Amino acid sequence: MTKLEHFLREYQQQITRRWFFKQCGVGLGSIALGSLLQQELAPAAHAAAAPSGPMAPKAPPLPARAKRVIYLFQAGAPSHLDLFDYKPQLEKFNGTLPPADLLKGYRAAFINPNSTLLAPKYKFAKYGQSGAELSEILPHLSKVVDDITIVKSMQTDAFNHAPAQIFMNTGSTQFGRPSMGAWTTYGLGSESQDLPGYVVFSTGTKGTSGGAANWGSGFLPTAFQGVPFRGQGDPVLYLSNPGGDRRPGAARFARFHSATETRCISPTWAIRRFTHALIPSSSRTGCNRARRS
Repeated sequence: MTKLEHFLREYQQQITRRWFFKQCGVGLGSIALGSLLQQELAPAAHAAAAPSGPMAPKAPPLPARAKRVIYLFQAGAPSHLDLFDYKPQLEKFNGTLPPADLLKGYRAAFINPNSTLLAPKYKFAKYGQSGAELSEILPHLSKVVDDITIVKSMQTDAFNHAPAQIFMNTGSTQFGRPSMGAWTTYGLGSESQDLPGYVVFSTGTKGTSGGAANWGSGFLPTAFQGVPFRGQGDPVLYLSNPGGDRRPGAARFARFHSATETRCISPTWAIRRFTHALIPSSSRTGCNRARRS
């Protein structure tokens, strides 16, 4: 066996990457299709298998009384002092400067110590068996006041928009802490493995002050962060093709690739390639001269 014949046989025995995917594409596709159809054809077996992963449902530490929770964070609402947090002292000191000892040693942005106090603009009354005090601008809420819970035992010094909103949703005025929804999803998981376990609906043209930090996962894995649903454009980001994607250009590239592949695996082209590699340059020059003659 000559050296040329040896190299040609070696080349024929090689399985190139293009040849493998071309010849085995149907086989690989069948394997993938079988994996997909397994869930459709055997739903009972699939349902019986316990899901795994970070979003797998987990048993709560205590017996659950609520099946569903909808959390509404309504930034920009009227002041709680005009809704459900009655402060009799504000009426007493209405129009006067705050006591000096109240602001002594307290420094904060946007607070002018020379500003006078302002009492609520609306009348308050007690409603229901609980005797909860509500403003007159909440006539319908007063009818169900015994069915709701009003928490007035929390306070904070964060009053600027972004830090206060981040504090409300994460428990910290600093960026980088997991949100309430992220902690809930981390602790309980999600019943659906195909849909986000934590979604966010944001209103307003400028979005929420503080941005994605209000529903982020912080130092938890990103699987637990909220997925915003949008009212304009794509409902969910990063699911559609980018704006520069052009199907005609992709089709032309596919045709070019197919033509190149056909040319590259041609036996004639293979023989020429290996012949060119085996014959010394001086011999090729002599052959070219003989061919021209």
